[in-house]
Amino acid sequence: MANISLDAINTINTRLGQANAITTLLMADCDSNTPINEELRSYALDAVSDLINDSKKLFRSETERKEAKNERV
Repeated sequence: MANISLDAINTINTRLGQANAITTLLMADCDSNTPINEELRSYALDAVSDLINDSKKLFRSETERKEAKNERV
């Protein structure tokens, strides 16, 4: 398991929580008789994608930073 900071973990969890909230909205949309419009749906899916990609980048950079620090020690 990578050794990353608590701040990074909290940031990732926050972003994934936001992605989960958007996903929940989209799932409710699927069950609704009055679905959200295509533009809003597209925006929501892009937002989820961005949040997940940002979390991956943060995790990767944090892991690389810790590995570089460990190599110097």
